[in-house]
Amino acid sequence: MSANLTDFVTKTIEEMNSFDRENMECIKKLIRKAIDFYHLKSYEEVEETHSGNVRFLHVHSMMEENMLSKMIVVTRNGKTDLDIEGVYEGYVVREY
Repeated sequence: MSANLTDFVTKTIEEMNSFDRENMECIKKLIRKAIDFYHLKSYEEVEETHSGNVRFLHVHSMMEENMLSKMIVVTRNGKTDLDIEGVYEGYVVREY
């Protein structure tokens, strides 16, 4: 847990093959890596529906939500037009 957020995002994007800053699945993958790297209590759950798999993000605290939202801004080079709700298309469960 020693890397700051910007360094983590930069390094992780470099390690991922063909990362697309506009692709929500790429951003979700980055979020999953951050949850693991920073040992967050938030988690992602996949639910099977008739129209396919839906990913739900269960957010443990406001701090974790703010951190993950900040990571999205860093990932998108400072653009603030997207947040956790946008990435997960509203499938966010707040547990705080």
